[in-house]
Parts: sequence; C-alpha cells; structure tokens
Amino acid sequence: MVLNLALSVIAALMLPCHVDAQMGELKKIRLNVFRIDAASSMARAQGFFAAEGLEIEVTETANSTEQMRGLSQGKYELITGGFDNVLAWSGREGTDLVAVAQPSDKTVFRVIVRPEIKSWSDLKGKKLAADAVDTAFALVLRRILLARGLDFNRGDYELLAVGATNARFESLMRGETFAAILNPVLEVKAATAGMWRIGDSQEVLPDYPNTIIAINRASGEKSRTTLVSYLRAWLKGLDWARNPLNHGAATKIIAGDLKLNPQQAAERLAELSATGNLNVPGLQVVLDLRNQFGFKLLKGDKLPVYYDESFLAQAKGK
Repeated sequence: MVLNLALSVIAALMLPCHVDAQMGELKKIRLNVFRIDAASSMARAQGFFAAEGLEIEVTETANSTEQMRGLSQGKYELITGGFDNVLAWSGREGTDLVAVAQPSDKTVFRVIVRPEIKSWSDLKGKKLAADAVDTAFALVLRRILLARGLDFNRGDYELLAVGATNARFESLMRGETFAAILNPVLEVKAATAGMWRIGDSQEVLPDYPNTIIAINRASGEKSRTTLVSYLRAWLKGLDWARNPLNHGAATKIIAGDLKLNPQQAAERLAELSATGNLNVPGLQVVLDLRNQFGFKLLKGDKLPVYYDESFLAQAKGK
C-alpha cells in the first residue's frame, strides 16, 4: 500500500517534467525585425506559434545590411523589413531573397526635421540620416525631397548611413543630421525635443507598401513545412488581432509586449492587413522607384523574381 502510494507520488511528480520536456522540443524560428509586427506579437502571446510546435526567437536589427546579410547567410529564417531591401540584396550574397507575406498593405513615411529647419529649402547643403544610402527609406526620402526641388544627384544634400530608426533619431538629437524618416513612436519623442514633421510620403508615394515578411528562397524550400507552420500561426494572430471583439484585449497585449501607449498600440493594430497577402501593385511601386534612380538589380527588373505567394497560399490551405 505504502509502495503503491509512493509510486503514485513519484509518477505525479514526474509528469510535469515530461510535459516540460515536450515543450522543450519546440522548433526554433529566428525572426529578425526592425520592429515586430502586431500579428507576430499576437500569435506569440496567444500561443499560436507554440501550438504549431514553434518557438520564435526575435532579434531587432541594427540596420538593413546586418539584416539582409543575415538572411542571405542563414542566420535568420525570416525577416520583416522593407521590400526595397529584398530587391537590393537578392543575388548579392549568392542567394535569392523573396517576399512571402505582408503585415500591412501600405504606409506613410514621416519626414522629421530638427527645430532650426523651417522649410524644405533649409535642408539644402545639410546631412540627412538614413539606414543605408541606397535602399528602402533612403530612396523614399530622396523621392519626397525631389518633389520639393531638392536633388540628391545634384548634391543638394548628403545622406548619412547611420542605421535603423533609433539610430536615426539619436543622430537628429545629436545635431549630426537634420532630417530623417522616423516611425510614429519616435516622432512623439522627437516632438518633445522641438522637432517637427515637415511632410510625408502620401503625396508622391500613396501606394508604397509597408513591412513585408521575407525569406531566403533556397533554405525556405528546404524548411517549407516549418515556414508554412509559422505563417499559419501568424495568420491566426492576424485574425485574432483584427477581430473587433478582441480589440480591447489586443490593444492591451500589444501595448505591453511592444511597450507602446494605448493610442500607439491601437494604431499598430489598425494598420494590419485584412489578409496578409502581398500588395503586388505596391511592390511594383518600390521596383519602379529603384529603377527611377538608376539602380541596377542583380536579379533583373521583373517583379515576380522577388516574391513567392505559394508559402502563404499553403498556410491558408489553398
């Protein structure tokens, strides 16, 4: 009787260890981001990734060069970032990079300037902060400035490659540069230091796409099952976050997870795509912009080379 009781106690004590061991078998997915999107955050918080047998290791990138080289060399399975970086880096490290999904359809890029800048003409001869001078936000900034009569090719201003959004903000704060594209969170911080929004991209690039999810095509095909599982969980996070019945809870989760105030969290939720599908016409806008500024792409100028919708379609059961 005592022996049976002892064995029962031992079995009961061993059970949680067995469960933990099972949980320890989750397959790790390395995701590199400039900022984590709300759908990924929600899928992680709601356990959708864990339900697919996945553990998501999220790291924030210092700049697009580090991110895209890491994706090319297999340091990350997935990245979220600008589609322009996919165009610029596909083939550069001997690998094809492709966009597979999109957390939000389009975006507005805000140009923030230091207090001493009173008009666009005041930027002439100044240094402006960029991530890298030949990709993504830098080209958007060039297009906005060109519409205001300031031409980079003419030497009207200088682009300084300082890194991701936080680094651009810090460069402005130090007075090292005088303008930069910042996200809404850092725009608020900049405003407290007397900086202001001089303009944005809506007038010249109304259909410019927001963040995309990208993979290394070769390694992605080898781990297709895992990536499809990721996207399936991600879509569940997207649907959960967009459900009006979950709005209050979703706002609290996003605010806590991403360290945002309630308004910023609500804005992050509001920008989510209804489907997660790639905004293909918007991707073409990015390609056209790169062509406009004379950049030659290693993989050519045909858009289908740079995206693959089959992973998301499979995740949706199509």
